[in-house]
Amino acid sequence: MNRVQFTLTVEEGKQLIARGVAQHPLLKNALINGKVVLKGGTTVSKIAEILIGRPLRISGRITERGTVAGLIDTSDPHSVLIEKGDWRNIDDTIVEEVQQLGPRDVIVSGANAIDGNKKAALMAGSAGGGNVGKSLSSWYCEGAHVLIPVGLEKLVPGNLEEIIKETGRKGKDLSWGMSVGLMPIYGEVITEIEAVKHLAAVECHAIGAGGIGEAQGSVTLEAWGQEEEVLKLIQVISEIKEGVNEVSGTRQSLVQCQTPCQGCGRHIGCGYKLNMIKEKKRVKIGAITIGQSPRDDMVPDIERVLGQHIMIIQKGALDDFTYEQVVHSFSPKEGDEVLVTRMRDGRQVKIAEHHLLPLLQNAIDQLERHGVEANLLLCTGRFPEFRHSNLLLKPQDLLHSVTAQVAAGQPVGLLIPDEDQREQIAAWWNRSGVKVEVEVASPYQDFRHIEDAAERLKTKAVSLIFMDCMGYTVKMKNRVKEITGKPVMLPRTLAARVVAELFNPVTA
Repeated sequence: MNRVQFTLTVEEGKQLIARGVAQHPLLKNALINGKVVLKGGTTVSKIAEILIGRPLRISGRITERGTVAGLIDTSDPHSVLIEKGDWRNIDDTIVEEVQQLGPRDVIVSGANAIDGNKKAALMAGSAGGGNVGKSLSSWYCEGAHVLIPVGLEKLVPGNLEEIIKETGRKGKDLSWGMSVGLMPIYGEVITEIEAVKHLAAVECHAIGAGGIGEAQGSVTLEAWGQEEEVLKLIQVISEIKEGVNEVSGTRQSLVQCQTPCQGCGRHIGCGYKLNMIKEKKRVKIGAITIGQSPRDDMVPDIERVLGQHIMIIQKGALDDFTYEQVVHSFSPKEGDEVLVTRMRDGRQVKIAEHHLLPLLQNAIDQLERHGVEANLLLCTGRFPEFRHSNLLLKPQDLLHSVTAQVAAGQPVGLLIPDEDQREQIAAWWNRSGVKVEVEVASPYQDFRHIEDAAERLKTKAVSLIFMDCMGYTVKMKNRVKEITGKPVMLPRTLAARVVAELFNPVTA
């Protein structure tokens, strides 16, 4: 096998580029012998996930509404510096940090546009491009290398040097979203084509672009070379296509602005802000976790079900507490009903339900003041009535009713997070008239425990499997289904489908 053709969606292309950049010799050397600056953007955020294990904050972005910002200003890093295996946020110090770079160092920045001559430019929605704009001269003066990972969907016709002369933030009569100017950036442009060549010793051409449905904006590539190298590339492409390819960025930062918002004061020309363009209002839904927000491990699965018409605003009952405070003050004692959740850093905690009730009430009150039309409680446990003015969806009764009807009297395999919950959860299901076979595997610990529990459930005479915690992911569900061969119900997506039914418009 010496020649292969493949099509990549925009997000698959970004994942390929991220993998290719991670293998770039200059970057690999800088990680060992120098410094690496990652300037945020959705492609560079994917690179950050590879290099530092977390996404970056996304500031501006282009959506169906135009050039828009995030709804909420967060403290998550947009730009980071990596040195000797550690990283730090340099959003406020990027000008000074870049001035200290030299020939051993690498700056990685995406672009909003490239032309046929591989010239690149960044959009700037804030005056002068903000702190990043102020740092640009030092990108080149000090001798650092600049890598520009950018998908071929950003290719624009014409000469960017001429285009930059003709555009600017100011002087536009109307803009869908904030008015932007263009800042030229110089460096080594890495598209899907170059990324392929960093991942395997092959030649590569783009032979087409665009598509329908989820393939809109896609690129079709052809690569050829020695069989061993082509097979290596096929393995990479297969891994990307079998994975979950979603927009990278911290979840709170991916919620786009809606007039009025925090960015309105520093952005100009926005037709929404000027009431010259009718805003399509999105429905705000509160998502309340019994742990800490944002739940980057959970909300993406829910957002894929809800679609673009619904905006999730997150709140966590434990947002204002440290891990140590939670363990000291909220841990369950004998006789308490036990709930399992996770902290913002991923650590699992067990909490007595009665400690959570006033914290959950406070979260409901805050989100209703924020203007949400409904709140979804991200927990499958049983709770008393809360005070609320708008809809409050407590999933347990809904999930139990659906499962009972589907099972039709047959036993259900149950996956739960913690052994301490076995008795109380079995009692809840018994009250719902469902016979259960219980296995324990936490969604917040080693994935192999999920697989082991699935192997045990495979031997049980159950009609279906219910994964009884909002912490279980789509990936976990798919693996359990693969191992057991049985239908599997996942609470987070089932609850999200109810929200979508309630609030999404239906096309005839």
